[in-house]
Parts: sequence; structure tokens; C-alpha cells
Amino acid sequence: MRKMVQRAANYICKRKIDRLLPGVMDDLQDYRKKSGTTGTQFITLWMSIQTIQKHRPNWILESGTGSSTLVLAALVKKLRKEHPDYQGKIVSMESVPEWFDVATKNLPEKYRDVVEIVLGPRQKFEMAMYRGYIHSNIPKHDYSFVLIDGPAFTDEAGVAFCADIFHAMDISSAPVMHGVSDGRASTVMVIQHLYGVRAARYWHGLYAARFSLPRIDFRNPDFITAKDFATSFLGRLDFVKFRR
Repeated sequence: MRKMVQRAANYICKRKIDRLLPGVMDDLQDYRKKSGTTGTQFITLWMSIQTIQKHRPNWILESGTGSSTLVLAALVKKLRKEHPDYQGKIVSMESVPEWFDVATKNLPEKYRDVVEIVLGPRQKFEMAMYRGYIHSNIPKHDYSFVLIDGPAFTDEAGVAFCADIFHAMDISSAPVMHGVSDGRASTVMVIQHLYGVRAARYWHGLYAARFSLPRIDFRNPDFITAKDFATSFLGRLDFVKFRR
């Protein structure tokens, strides 16, 4: 049942993207032939498109370069044409040198004015009790949208999480971080722990989640809360240090 739901949703989202961005499917097919990548699922791409259309972020951070880069770039160029005051840019991070070379070589020329692909080998990122991985070398901009599709988040200790959304909070002054996670259940779980379940609902049938998160200055030692944890009458613990 889960796979049937996912296939149906991807089919519907693919058709919506094809109607909204004419020609992008041809670009994707050509890119996949040249790069050998399977690409990001269409559910994630459509969630990203909806969020970017709504908020029109000036700086978009893509964590994991690939075919999704083309869809985001096509959307940004469309929005630039429709809204002359909008000058959106995409910083696309790739942690693996081989994939960075493939992505740089095969990015269509027509998208190069809105996309910067950056090599950022993964590095550990820690916040509170959570251990994650980010792309190093992320250029400092006021990102307000993040597509989470990397880097690798497992190591010798087991599963960690993709933490670029929280690193973006470190380097951006945007009051709210919008975004979409492609799979990455551990990342969504951390978001839920910090902000509550309503901040990012996740279903395996969609294998994706969208979020809009108020910026947390979680490195501020003067951050004042009454308690770090709350308990229920049934003994359930919730981490509430950063809840708003």
C-alpha cells in the first residue's frame, strides 16, 4: 500500500511539474542520461516548488546536487521573469568530489546564471543532544529555503541526521527557515523533537516532509527557558528548551 501511494503521488506531482515548467522534463531526462543519477522524487520537488512559489526566497540552499537542481533553477528563472523585483539564487552543495564533477559538467548552460554548485565535504555538526552532518564550505548568505537531500548521515556509530537546516540558521539572519526534506526521517525526527510534530509531519507513503521553522539561536548560552524538558502524567518526556 505504501509503495502504491508513493507511486501515485509521484505520478501526479510529475504531471503538475511538467505543466508548470514546460521543457524541464526533457532537461531531466538528458541530465540523467549524462550523469547516471536517479534523481529526487517528484513529491519532494513539487513540495519545494509550492513553498518557493509562496515565499519567493532570495537565497535557496540545496543540500545535495542533482536533477533537483534543474527543477529549482527552472522555477527560479520563471519567477524572475514573472516578478522583475525577484532575483533568487541557488547554492547547491555536493559533498562527494566525483558527483560534484558530474554535476558541474552537466548543468545546462541556461541555468548557470542562477545556480552556484559548491563542493563541501561533509563534516560533523552537533547541537544539544543531537549528532548530525552538514556540508562544509557553505557560502554565507541569508538563506530562507533549504532542500535537504544530503549529505550522507550514517557513520561508525550508526544513524545521525542531515543538519544543513540548522547550520543555515547559524549563517542566515532570516527569521523563518522554510524547506523540504527528501526522506531523511532522522532529520524530520530532530525537527519534531525541537519544534513539535506539527512543524514537520512525515509519512513513509510520501517519503518527504515540508517545514517552516522559526530561527533558533541554539548556540546562545543565555537562551532562557524554565526547563529543558517537560513531562506528562504518563511519564512521557518532551525536549522543550527551544519551543516557542
